[in-house]
Amino acid sequence: MTKKAILAAMLAAPAALAIAAPAQAQVAGIAYANPTSVVASSKAFAAANQQISTTYKAAFDQMQQRRTALDNELKPLVAQLDANKDGKVSEDEAKAAQTAKNPAIEKIRTAQTNAQNDMQRLSNPAARAELFAIESVLRQYEAAQLRVVNARKINVVLSPEVFMYAPDSANISQAIVAEIDKVAPTVGIQPPADWQPSRETLAIQQQIAQAAQIQAYQQQAAAQRPAASGTAPAATGTQPAKPAEPR
Repeated sequence: MTKKAILAAMLAAPAALAIAAPAQAQVAGIAYANPTSVVASSKAFAAANQQISTTYKAAFDQMQQRRTALDNELKPLVAQLDANKDGKVSEDEAKAAQTAKNPAIEKIRTAQTNAQNDMQRLSNPAARAELFAIESVLRQYEAAQLRVVNARKINVVLSPEVFMYAPDSANISQAIVAEIDKVAPTVGIQPPADWQPSRETLAIQQQIAQAAQIQAYQQQAAAQRPAASGTAPAATGTQPAKPAEPR
């Protein structure tokens, strides 16, 4: 059983109706779904990411090279702030460098800003392609949800956040994924020149990226944690960093 948050919508129902209805009727026909989870789990999104990885491989390689170049540029500058030469810059050392107006600080900021601008420029085409794929999947969402609702005789579909608790069977996200996979197993990644993503699409891309970062962090932490046998678990591979949002 998973734990989610209580059904606030049910609390707003008329008191007389809530009293008259049996306990089973108060929860029957209510489900929840997570659009972000649906998009991320769809076959179309997975296929689009594979295509993006191939189409924009040169840009991703350049981004990795830019990261390496930044690291190499920062190492001697950071070393200038490391007063006790222990290989780390403590908070006190950073404050002392700022008080002394160490020119290395401004050089570090400039290097980071320049690298960020370069990474943004390199990642924009791939980010835009991913956004278009996300929005293409979302276009199938409403119809797919309706098919699930009709098939299961569901009366209300809410977001997971309004539940404090619900059984796994109340989650219809994977059922919606299955419906989308039937009708749209693939989507395009090349948007029209004048296309602009919706706010919902931008929000979902950000949520997917955050989830990927959390997963990568957890995998890294698990790989560094010794196993019971005294050996580290095999690395499972982490998701590539998501490209930055387009301007």
